Amino acid sequence: MPQLSTSQVIIVGAGVLGASIAYHLAASGRAVTIVERGTVASGATSASFGWVGLAKSAAHAYQDPLRAEAAEHFARLRRDLSHEISVVGDGAISWENSPAETRAFVEEHRSIGHDLELVTRAEALEREPMLCDAPEVVALARGDVAVNAADLTRGLLRAAASHGARLLQSTEVTTLIRDERRVTGVRTAAGDIAGSTVVLAAGTATAALAAPLDVAIEVEASPSCLLTFTAPGPILRGILSTPEFEIRQPAPHLLLGAEDVPIGFAGSPRDLAAETLAAIGSGLRGGDRVALLDARIGRRPVPHGGAPLVGFAERIDGLYLAVAHPGVILAGAIGARVAGELA
Repeated sequence: MPQLSTSQVIIVGAGVLGASIAYHLAASGRAVTIVERGTVASGATSASFGWVGLAKSAAHAYQDPLRAEAAEHFARLRRDLSHEISVVGDGAISWENSPAETRAFVEEHRSIGHDLELVTRAEALEREPMLCDAPEVVALARGDVAVNAADLTRGLLRAAASHGARLLQSTEVTTLIRDERRVTGVRTAAGDIAGSTVVLAAGTATAALAAPLDVAIEVEASPSCLLTFTAPGPILRGILSTPEFEIRQPAPHLLLGAEDVPIGFAGSPRDLAAETLAAIGSGLRGGDRVALLDARIGRRPVPHGGAPLVGFAERIDGLYLAVAHPGVILAGAIGARVAGELA
């Protein structure tokens, strides 16, 4: 493989963050090459539930500037790439372990200006008529939506390619190339690729790639399981999140669920579906006819402290770090930040 232009930006990782960074950089006029050891969206992105909105996280998460800007940037991506990005869902209904906790959750969001409402059981059942029951109060986020994370990633990469970006799949970066002062490219089994800046957006692999350069970062691999179910027909309008399950319906005969993976779990991903399946069966009309289709575990990259790790590495030039969770929600904001700093 010949070396490419030394003025280009090399992005390591073709998950949703890498794809968004590639799109924003390429659209700003930068030469971009994305290098992916597997296939597009084959890492944590492949197991993303794809929830975009307010009710996904506690209010304190929005103290981070990138998270505070995330909704605005995602809306911009939807406008700019309407032919590439398809969203589904009719808001999100959620509740906590007690009505008091649900009220507190809503109040915390409303105190920082978020459009989150406290609605009654009757209103919840009107919005989701297939629900068997609901607590006396629930949280409603009317603007929350969901997106297929892998489709979003592919759409961003197609848009990046339309601006000249290159994508190399099945190409593992084995090490970063450096001189005395800066990173000058990446080494792969197929050859070296030169660039002016290397962006590490490789999820949980980022720390290992940065370590030989004495760049120490802490990234926790937080496992989650994406569950796919067959459904008898439409039984859910929006996103539904309760202490028992987190589910949405992307298509009339398909349900998606998200399940945390217990510490030390070593079994089959399908084993994690039992509690969610039982809760669906007892909590939704027609839920007893829902059946498990697939289960896959993804390892979410969570930087130490939880806040996104986005910026130039210390003590060496030419290396930029981009690690964050949740990637789908933050993709637009992080892509714009990186493009602004590398323009």
